[in-house]
Amino acid sequence: MADGSPPRLGMAEAALTRLGEAACVGLAGFIAFTTVFGKLPAEAQYGTALTLGLVAVFCLRKGLPPSGEGRRSGLDLVLSVLMIVAAVGTGAYYLTNYHDIAAFREGIPNTHDLICYAVGTAIVVEAARRVEGMALVLVVAAALVYLLFGHLMPGVLQHRPMPLEGVLEVAYSYQGIFGVALGAVVDVVLAFVILGAAIRVSGAGDFFNFIAARLTRGMRSGPAQGAIVASTLFGSINGSPPANVSSTGILTIPLMKRAGYRPAFAGGVEATSSCVGQIMPPIMGVGAFIMSELTGVPYATIMLIAIVPAALFIFSLSVAVALEAGRLGISPDGAADPGGWTGQRRAQSMVLLFAFTTLLVMLFSGYSPTYAGLSAAAVALGTAMVARSTRLGLRDVARFVVEAGRDGLPVLIACAAIGIVIGAVTSTGLGVKLNQLIVSVGSGDLFMALILAAICSIVLGMGLPTAASYLMVVFVAGPSLVSLGVSLLQSHFFVFYYAVLSAITPPVALAVFAAAAIAKAPPLVIAKEALRLCAVGFALPIVWIYHPEIFLDSVSWEGLPLTIATLAALLLAIVAFNAAHIGYLFVPLDPLRRLALAAGAVGAVTVDWRVQAVAVAIIVVIVAERRMASVRARPAVAD
Repeated sequence: MADGSPPRLGMAEAALTRLGEAACVGLAGFIAFTTVFGKLPAEAQYGTALTLGLVAVFCLRKGLPPSGEGRRSGLDLVLSVLMIVAAVGTGAYYLTNYHDIAAFREGIPNTHDLICYAVGTAIVVEAARRVEGMALVLVVAAALVYLLFGHLMPGVLQHRPMPLEGVLEVAYSYQGIFGVALGAVVDVVLAFVILGAAIRVSGAGDFFNFIAARLTRGMRSGPAQGAIVASTLFGSINGSPPANVSSTGILTIPLMKRAGYRPAFAGGVEATSSCVGQIMPPIMGVGAFIMSELTGVPYATIMLIAIVPAALFIFSLSVAVALEAGRLGISPDGAADPGGWTGQRRAQSMVLLFAFTTLLVMLFSGYSPTYAGLSAAAVALGTAMVARSTRLGLRDVARFVVEAGRDGLPVLIACAAIGIVIGAVTSTGLGVKLNQLIVSVGSGDLFMALILAAICSIVLGMGLPTAASYLMVVFVAGPSLVSLGVSLLQSHFFVFYYAVLSAITPPVALAVFAAAAIAKAPPLVIAKEALRLCAVGFALPIVWIYHPEIFLDSVSWEGLPLTIATLAALLLAIVAFNAAHIGYLFVPLDPLRRLALAAGAVGAVTVDWRVQAVAVAIIVVIVAERRMASVRARPAVAD
């Protein structure tokens, strides 16, 4: 062998790879088949999907596309085979016995049940380590330790003693691994993973970069604005900030650096923009559909509510990069012209147009999200076959059926593992106690309760995929917000936003590390820039709790003037805050004006209309004064 590996090891790894790819095809096919012809009972549906996913993870290198690493060692191959056998064995046992377990042995498992629970839990945790790293494993391990020894802990953390048998039953049951987190992925998320794979393999995903460059060409901040547009559009479908950074950042980060942005700032823009895609309708990285499943609120309502907060977030990023371009004196880059509307671009646009039209029409017609997502994927593939430039050959079709399953492995396995954490939180009463703690703080100060819930959402969500982070945290912090008078949907959005932002929050900050590899800048420096750019995003969820009128679902003709006035104040506050922390507004800002703009931004989002009016007046005066100063300075610059 060229790399010195024994021939038998090379053959064994090749065989495992083929088996893993077959498992990926089986996973995607299983989701498609059961969506069209009827789903199995929940335990069988989730158990089959999880077993296929586990086999794929242990067969493939880290369960992801090949990363360029060397061949696996003989020991690793042997361990992988043992894991595959164990995954298939536990899955088969659970699938053939789940009815008897539920009917006769719940709470009194026999020896075979306990062996299945123990081995199955260990297999899921090891698979989580392979696809997400040690951060997730440590969270799950902490949950298991808490189940075993929580009765020895002090105060609010203490729970009743739980024997090992009880811990295993909680972990490997509908309370844990086969619970709501895995259910949301199997029932909803995987269908949209298939849609994303169809769009990417057809080449239609490249259209996002093209349209972003077209919309922003000739602008001083064009490369950065293009990164925001492209990453937002792609991220809404992709569902993973780190993967989004890796996909679009290869193009956008070098463009920003060539335009004159600092490498750390370029990385921060890409990492932050990739997060914004998670909150952008219509797909929101499938977050909207999971939220609809949990709350029972129609998808159309969730999408309507998400529009304004997402637009405000994107507007904030756009203002920030424009002001930074002005501060640095960057000139428009005419060389960034992406070219005209070629036949290939028109074909790509048609694929996206027909796919998303199908998706939205079916969703608003009352079809299930899963069925609508798969139908949109079928339309995307069918439309792609019309034009030669997007037509899929046999290799492309083979790549699609594999990637349709493989792309969903990280979120599938991560949410199965997160089910253990949710089981620990619910079965021990910890969630109720934490809710009571937040409610007790909020009984005197809602603002402090919101801060506590936000910290809880960010800390617990670090290092996890957005869907897994949201699902875990919403059961801890969500009910407490509802108890304090926040609506159910607002509380879910609140938790979801902070779960998204955990991807750029140190020390884990997965999206930041992905950007650092491309930008060639220290991760902590990029994280600092990302947090600065995202400061408005961290404040937005708290703002809308006090200003629910910005949610479009509740707007009436009588309340329209208030909504317009609130949005105008928010837009001014966003401009003022970004100008304050960047230090530029038409011309450089001195510290006193920066302080006044920051104070005006805070005042503009308060609930007291008198304070708002004064704050808005301060902002308008400074903006007008700085604009006139820039006009006066132009002749001097020209000379």
